[in-house]
Amino acid sequence: MVACFLFLLMAVKVYKVPINEMTGNLLSLIFGLVFIIAAAALLGRLIVALRQRFK
Repeated sequence: MVACFLFLLMAVKVYKVPINEMTGNLLSLIFGLVFIIAAAALLGRLIVALRQRFK
């Protein structure tokens, strides 16, 4: 975790990557993960409901 923080700090200082761009990328990554997890949870609920229905 410290290494990741140092790498991001280096990207900001050395390569002059804007903080706004990095936070935007992080937020889009988080929203994408939430979407994937929600879709998997809904699919799991659907499978459970279908299994119980046809027993």
